[in-house]
Amino acid sequence: MEETLLIFKPDTFWRCLDQIVEERLAATGVEQVASVILRGNQNLSEEEWREFYFPAIGSKPAILSGTSKYMAYGPIKVFHLRSAGVIAKIRRWVGVTRPWQAEAGTIRGDFWAGAEEANAPFRRLFEQPGDSSFLFNMIHASDSAESFEREIVFFRKQLCGGV
Repeated sequence: MEETLLIFKPDTFWRCLDQIVEERLAATGVEQVASVILRGNQNLSEEEWREFYFPAIGSKPAILSGTSKYMAYGPIKVFHLRSAGVIAKIRRWVGVTRPWQAEAGTIRGDFWAGAEEANAPFRRLFEQPGDSSFLFNMIHASDSAESFEREIVFFRKQLCGGV
């Protein structure tokens, strides 16, 4: 059995897609070990999100700053998932990082609204100097068992009901 972390990002909620995406997640047949919606002060701080994303984004200040601010703005929903081959299965289901390149039948491929259309009212809140094409791509999914082990630490308390 393998485990992974899946996060519905704020734009999934802003576009009112959380219910349909969650229905499609249930149809994958993977086990939901736990899930939690985080809003306001329940969510991670911008600094915690920078720590969360640094291994993937690196020291690209504009991207790291914008992404951290966007994720802390929330709401988000975190899922701890488990099944055989769950990491590859969920990453295929989500689609590639750049939604305009994602295949039909994936979450990002089916729900990409276009660079200008997607979340236009929110875009100005998160764009940073040097990052004029801020990317809203709906979902984060761990890319390896090592990433899952590092990422789950940020949410263990919330996923375990405060324990």
